[in-house]
Amino acid sequence: MTDFRKVIYKRERGDCMIINYEVNEEDFIQFNLHYIIDSPAQRKTYWFLRLLIPLMFSVLIYFIGTVLFSQPAIYWMIIATGFFGLGVLYFPDQYRKVILKQTRKMLSKGKKDGLFGEKTLTISEDAVTVTGDKAQEELKLKDIKRIEQYDDMILIYDSSRSAVIVPTRELSWDEVKIVATLK
Repeated sequence: MTDFRKVIYKRERGDCMIINYEVNEEDFIQFNLHYIIDSPAQRKTYWFLRLLIPLMFSVLIYFIGTVLFSQPAIYWMIIATGFFGLGVLYFPDQYRKVILKQTRKMLSKGKKDGLFGEKTLTISEDAVTVTGDKAQEELKLKDIKRIEQYDDMILIYDSSRSAVIVPTRELSWDEVKIVATLK
């Protein structure tokens, strides 16, 4: 444990630190976006789709124009290349909109018990405990897989898909530094 964290632990409450925060629906949506951007498997799928979909339509446009309409190939090559470029350029925005729509739809249909609301993060020397209205979860520091810090939140991953979401909007600079350096 770093000396900085030891000083903060002692200053707070004996041998642990308590941080209160609130998780809302927008935080969960941002978590999903961060996960998709950072996941190696999702990143491969993203790039595959970003290049494949415009390429397929560009080839289709080229063949329809040259074979079906019997027009000059150079004319349709320029149109197909332009379509490919626009498709690659605008795909990230469209992909993000699809992810946001799917996440909101999932939240409207599923159970949200314990996912949102006021949370208390208790950091001790060997564990992190997250307490909400309806659930309590303890995570040993040695079981933390990784910690990702963003401008709007810190994600403490206990598996490849599950994470504790800690929004940084209500945290002090010291609290952000401690949570980001737990492992």
